[in-house]
Amino acid sequence: MTNLVATFCLLVTLFGCAVTRPSAKQSLMASNLQDNIIVLEPDLRRFESRGPFSVMSRLDREFNLDLEQRVVVDHFFAKSKDKLPIIIISHGNFSNKRAHRSQAKHLASWGFHVITVESPNRDEWLENGRRLKRIADMFYGFPRMLGDNADARRIIMAGHSFGGSATILAIAGGAPAIGAVLLDPAVVHSDVVDAMKKSDVPVALLGSDQRVFTARGRHRFLKNISGEMLEVSVPRSTHDDAQGPSVFSQAALGIDPFTSENNQALFRSMFTVAVMGMSSSGTLDFSVKVFEKASKVGVLSEFKYRSSK
Repeated sequence: MTNLVATFCLLVTLFGCAVTRPSAKQSLMASNLQDNIIVLEPDLRRFESRGPFSVMSRLDREFNLDLEQRVVVDHFFAKSKDKLPIIIISHGNFSNKRAHRSQAKHLASWGFHVITVESPNRDEWLENGRRLKRIADMFYGFPRMLGDNADARRIIMAGHSFGGSATILAIAGGAPAIGAVLLDPAVVHSDVVDAMKKSDVPVALLGSDQRVFTARGRHRFLKNISGEMLEVSVPRSTHDDAQGPSVFSQAALGIDPFTSENNQALFRSMFTVAVMGMSSSGTLDFSVKVFEKASKVGVLSEFKYRSSK
């Protein structure tokens, strides 16, 4: 009963004004929160605020994929006893896992385990797809590597730019994912187009404004992916907005002049909506409601949706 009261109080707070964290006496359950939110039709910008859960982190964790290959990841997760879905994020070309740290913390605060993967960031994207598949297999087979509350039945994969290509390659190769989020994805090789036709899980493509930047081959994802899919853009946003400030621009200039906090906040909100809907219902129904509503008032643009082919 306490869980239901805590969830109800949070929902009233969330959709009336701002998010507040439950007290120690209120044992908020992530599954209750997510299942209740998706039956509503909230405004997209409500998800710009951090979620109700405290976030724990374990940086630079090393896992052995076999005797010769290991992977380094950052792990962010909600402080909750409830079973939490797993999100695996792949960065893009000339980037690294730190570029998605803000997104990962935000998602974790809404009740998720979030893994940002460090991959070779040039020339190895086909291999990165195979590597991502092995990482997903590892957490599916041994979810307790992330904690007793990691839910291997609900793995969602995500990738930015060429990391989007790697994500599709992993899913087409049989990664045990229930859905995918593509952050302004780009096609790195013709093999990716073939992989799209084998990808039958729900896919949400969250893109930059194509008048500002058009990722290479972006149009091919909606055309070729066989599963349920939506595509939507953030007006006046750039390719980097879909990840976070470029770590290389920050290192060289102290800032990334090609991003804005407002646009990045919208991408975090969209990312949260997409994974929340997928993990709760296994479909894009919730995302369609929220994104279509936001598109009608100009917060988002270029909204497109189609069911499975």
